[in-house]
Amino acid sequence: MGPQRLLFAVLLLAQAAPRETSQHCGRLEYWNPDNECCGSCLQRFGPPPCPDYEFSVNCGLNDFGDHVRYPFKKCPPGQCNPNSAELCSPCGGGVTAFTHAGTGRRCGEKSVPTKEPCPLKLETPSLNSQESSSPDIYSPEQTSEHNAPRQALPTFALPLVLVLLLTSAAIFLFALQRHRRCRQGKVILHPYPGLACGDSNTHTFSQSSPSGFKEASKAELPNLASQPLSRLLDELEVLEELIVLLDPEPGPGGALACGTTRHLAARYGLPAAWSTFAYSLRPSRSPLRALIEMVVAREPSTSLGQFGTHLAQLGRADALQVLSKLG
Repeated sequence: MGPQRLLFAVLLLAQAAPRETSQHCGRLEYWNPDNECCGSCLQRFGPPPCPDYEFSVNCGLNDFGDHVRYPFKKCPPGQCNPNSAELCSPCGGGVTAFTHAGTGRRCGEKSVPTKEPCPLKLETPSLNSQESSSPDIYSPEQTSEHNAPRQALPTFALPLVLVLLLTSAAIFLFALQRHRRCRQGKVILHPYPGLACGDSNTHTFSQSSPSGFKEASKAELPNLASQPLSRLLDELEVLEELIVLLDPEPGPGGALACGTTRHLAARYGLPAAWSTFAYSLRPSRSPLRALIEMVVAREPSTSLGQFGTHLAQLGRADALQVLSKLG
């Protein structure tokens, strides 16, 4: 139920797109979210730089300060603006009168910037051309055309973050569920304590008695009991071999894997959440190396002998053979 609720919340937020028209300011004003007042489009952008163009509604800004359209747009059919007024007027007629209808507080007066050069391409499309129906034909040199999409990105940032959060939560729940399934699955009896959830074809150990196993371990790893676990961090070749053996896990749908770094961390009393976080750092950081550093930091006196005992209890004869190089 958790992922379904998160997905439902993401869909609701994605549908709740911010309004493109200001709820506080008039047609030729924009809402300043920092100062909480209505600013003049003319005082911010200057007069329309091209003939027969006027200001877009709220000069293309929403109440969050994001660009949702270009500051200027082409005059409607039958209207002209040869003198760079704020709004177009009927061709051959007078200037269109406009009154501020916004309810928000007005910002302080500022000087009007000088008129910028017109960035439009000086070409007249034919009446049959599809381009003639486009109200905004700006050249690639126009700065606002390239800045507006980038400034509108925050509008979609929240749904994107929530989708990523939902994906991360689903991955975490899948890993946690698989770990529980491994611990609660059918236990295969072995002559060594704690050896369970193994595969008869992988990571098997000598099927002898417990006393015979202890004798074999002592013969193979004679000097590890007195050596600190921190030595393994200095023996990079041996550590790299152990990383190759213990870090990998099967993909989704694969057979259950035991005797990995994840199960070794459980032997040292680390929670499953720590293992999930350590594996999320792959491939830039090895979970096994992170585990050894964590154990050494918590208990510097931890020995290689205890490490070898945990490997034996997990049935990792291959890892024990690599560890014996330090004996």
